[in-house]
Amino acid sequence: MAGSKLLTGQELCEMTAIPGQLLDCTQIQAISSLRTNNGSTSFQIPDNPDFLSYPIRIDALNRSIVLTSKPLSRKYEKQIATFQSTNAQLLQFLKSDAFTYEETGNTATTMFFDKQDNTLVAYCSTKCSALKMKGEKIFSLCPCVEIAVLCVDDRYRFKGIGQAIIKHTLQDIIKIRKIAGVQLVTLFSLPDAVEFYEALDFHKLEKDMKILSAPVHKICVPMYLILPGSELSLK
Repeated sequence: MAGSKLLTGQELCEMTAIPGQLLDCTQIQAISSLRTNNGSTSFQIPDNPDFLSYPIRIDALNRSIVLTSKPLSRKYEKQIATFQSTNAQLLQFLKSDAFTYEETGNTATTMFFDKQDNTLVAYCSTKCSALKMKGEKIFSLCPCVEIAVLCVDDRYRFKGIGQAIIKHTLQDIIKIRKIAGVQLVTLFSLPDAVEFYEALDFHKLEKDMKILSAPVHKICVPMYLILPGSELSLK
C-alpha cells in the first residue's frame, strides 16, 4: 500500500468479519495439479507439530506474556465478561453470537488466556469456506479455512499477540489436513490491516478468484494464504 507505514510485529490490527455460508457446490470441478504464481510461502510446517498443547510465549516490552488456549466455553463467562474492546461488534460476537455459531457448527472459537493471571486476552474464530477460482476455462472451488473473527483485548494490544495468534492458528489448520483437504486460509481484512497480513504471507484476491462475502465485508479486503504443499494456478 503506497505511502502506508508497514506494521511491525509489536503492533496489532484487528480483522472483523461475520461468518457467512459456503459457496454453491454445483460448480465443483476436479483439479489434479495446479501451480501458484505467488511463489512459495515462508510459513513452514513444524517437524513434529503438537498443536494447542504448548503455551505461546510473547516477549512484550514490560514482561514475557505466556498465552494458553482453550475452546470456547460458558465456564469462562467471568473472564468473557471482563474482556475489553472498543469494537462493539466484536465484543457482542464474543459474549453472545460466538456461542450460537459454535452450537450450530458455523464457527469454532478459541480463547487465549494470560497464563499469569488467567485473564482472557484474545479470541479467534475459524470456519470452513471455499474460494472460487477460474482457470483453464473451468471454475473450481478450493477448500479453505476462514479466519472469521480475531480480536485482542484493548489492554493487550500492540504487544505482538495478534501476529502470534495468526501463526499459531495457521499451525493448527495444518493439522486438519491429516483428515480433510484444505488448500488455503482466507480472511477479510480492514484496509489499514492489509500490510499486516501481507507480512504474514497473505495476498489480496486475484482477479479470477471470488469468495462469498456478507454486507459487513463491504469495506474489507478479501485475502488468502496458500498452505505449504498446495499448488494453485492463478491464470
